[in-house]
Amino acid sequence: MQIDNHLKDQVHRLPKVELHRHLEGCVSAELLLEIARDYQIKLPTRDLEELRSHVQIRGQAAGLVEFLDKFFWIGMAFPTLEAVEYVSYCVCRDCARDNIRVLELRFSPVFMTLESPHSWEELLHAVLKGARRAENEFDIDVGFIVGISRSNGIKPALRAVNIAADYSGLGVVGVDLFGDEAAFPPELFVTAFQVARENGLNITVHAGEGGGETNIRVAVEELGAQRIGHGVRIVNDPEMMDWLKERGVPLEICLTSNVQTRTVPDLPSHPVRRLYDYGIGISLNTDDPAISDTTFSRELLLAMEYFDFSLEEIKGLMLAALDQSFLEPYRKKPARERLERDLAAFK
Repeated sequence: MQIDNHLKDQVHRLPKVELHRHLEGCVSAELLLEIARDYQIKLPTRDLEELRSHVQIRGQAAGLVEFLDKFFWIGMAFPTLEAVEYVSYCVCRDCARDNIRVLELRFSPVFMTLESPHSWEELLHAVLKGARRAENEFDIDVGFIVGISRSNGIKPALRAVNIAADYSGLGVVGVDLFGDEAAFPPELFVTAFQVARENGLNITVHAGEGGGETNIRVAVEELGAQRIGHGVRIVNDPEMMDWLKERGVPLEICLTSNVQTRTVPDLPSHPVRRLYDYGIGISLNTDDPAISDTTFSRELLLAMEYFDFSLEEIKGLMLAALDQSFLEPYRKKPARERLERDLAAFK
């Protein structure tokens, strides 16, 4: 599809729903530099363009691990609870400016407290406070997913599940497993996700990205995943595609990220259109937009340009994403009614 300025404007104005976005991966070089100046944080450079090379992927990384290495300096963006609240607010504000109406943000309590003394409970309060401020100022509903890093092991995983359970209904809508999938397969975290299910938590799992497609089956059958982060390697196994379709488990697709981590060799090779046409549920997402130097509008335009998604199909994906969302039921119904109305009137 040919992308012109009119279509770019349409896509920017389109009411949107995003389900797979990491809060930490939204910290831009500009925001990191602002925090560093305000809190006297030492960075490798104070030059904005040079700092970008430390926190952004340009081209392709060697793989998922090199992509994850870009988070190192971003960990400096949370020195105080005030800074955490401000970052949360800025991220939600910027999403609202891209006309994202419903947003799920996932974050790692371990990562966000590595360089700071505050407790996980204090961190949660600050993250939620920043988001609520943005919700009061902009047309956006935000739900949070507590992330569990594979490399941290089972004890922090159980702790993350427990704090997610404590804040369920207060803004936390689920839990996620992320990180180096090849080195830490999902089988290692069965116990933690059993506790999550016992507490009624929604579950999404990164699988079939940095590891094999069989991890998708394990994530669904043994961890109880209701959605799969990425999951694009499932196209390597047609029988598993049938299996996933029958179970109605959707994939959270992140086009630019999948290219940068070499999950797919290049953008035209991405199986998003094949998955969609096959009838597997998908949502389109940014993953880590600051690291990938992208926006949600840009990701939608890529889907249209490279895979011929029509504007009507994109609108349908927004409604499907809201149906897939873990947003609390008392917010989800009115959000869908408004989204349906605004999409129907959208031109």
